[in-house]
Amino acid sequence: MDWRELLRKAIIAEGSQNKVAAKLGYSPATISMMVAGTYGGNVAAVADKVMEIYGGKTMQNREVPDGYMMNNLGHLVPIEAIKEIDLSRDGLVKEIAARAKDVNAMLIEFKKDIAGDMQAFFELSAEKYQADVGESKTFLEFFSFDGRYRLVREFSERLDTTEQVHAAIALVKECLREWSEIAGPELRAIVEKKLQVSKKGKINIKEFLSLRTFNFDHPKWKKAMEAVSDSVVVVGTCTYYRVYERDDEGHYHQIGLDFSGV
Repeated sequence: MDWRELLRKAIIAEGSQNKVAAKLGYSPATISMMVAGTYGGNVAAVADKVMEIYGGKTMQNREVPDGYMMNNLGHLVPIEAIKEIDLSRDGLVKEIAARAKDVNAMLIEFKKDIAGDMQAFFELSAEKYQADVGESKTFLEFFSFDGRYRLVREFSERLDTTEQVHAAIALVKECLREWSEIAGPELRAIVEKKLQVSKKGKINIKEFLSLRTFNFDHPKWKKAMEAVSDSVVVVGTCTYYRVYERDDEGHYHQIGLDFSGV
């Protein structure tokens, strides 16, 4: 957690900025400027103090004596002072979190097994032709003999945008403004939808790149599409492993295993 966010939580928990200031050894005015981000001096010392007193990065590793529990600010609270419903919630969350970590560890191992086994079989199959396929990142698809099960390995590029995305958006919007008299509201709505930015400030890259399907013969639009292409970069690749089962009607349905986050 960021030390400034921890400081804000401490003020709420203590119920007074003055109490926090006294514990940290700074004036209330200084603490106020720290919280607001307007303090002009070196913040390293106060940041270390906040992390030390209010838990910070080491709070999870501190020993908790018998009869106490640690709250989210790193304070020790007597168990008898904690409400029964809060104790029950704590037990539920910790039990489910522990089970989730166990399942996550199993998924990680299972994914490693699938990756190794599929690659090994791929190389074994190629040996018949004395072909060295090595670690080539290629699409693989295996079927069981009866066709009921299907295994898939697929690679996908992870895309992101550079600062050039803003130039691309500006050029596209400029085209729409210039064409306002000839471009109908339907076209404007479609194009503007592809330019929408999420709450996190991210654009939908798939929608954004689909602008290039509009092949308008106009110099400014072509320049805009050049900017669209240049603003999207490959930042990595993801490997997906999927397992499918065929139903009685011959349709394959994916067996739910979310490996994307492990």
